[in-house]
Amino acid sequence: MRVALALTLALSPLPVVAQDCSFVTECYEAEACQDTAFSLTADLPGERLVTDFGDLTIVAAKQAGRLTTLFATGDGAEYLLSRNGDAARFTAHSNVGPAAITYLGTCKGEF
Repeated sequence: MRVALALTLALSPLPVVAQDCSFVTECYEAEACQDTAFSLTADLPGERLVTDFGDLTIVAAKQAGRLTTLFATGDGAEYLLSRNGDAARFTAHSNVGPAAITYLGTCKGEF
C-alpha cells in the first residue's frame, strides 16, 4: 500500500507537505448536525493523519484536479479526507453498526 501512496504522490505536480484541517460541524448518521471543534494534520511524508484521538495510517491518496482524497485506517474504523480548495470533509466509517460521522471544515497547506 505504501508503494501506491508513494507512486500517487510522485506523479502529483504539487509539493508533498503537511496540511492542517479544522472542522466546525459534526454530523452523526441521520441526526441533526452540531457545532464541534476537531482538528487533524495530514502528514503525507509520515503516511499518517494526526488527530485529537490518535494517529491514523494513510493507505492511499488520490488527486483529480483540485480534489485531493486521502484514505486512512485506524482502530475500529476507516476514514476518508476530501479537500477541494479550502473546503474539506472528513468521514469516519465505524466497523461497528455500521455508523458514519461526517465533519465539515477547511484545510490549509498543500500536498
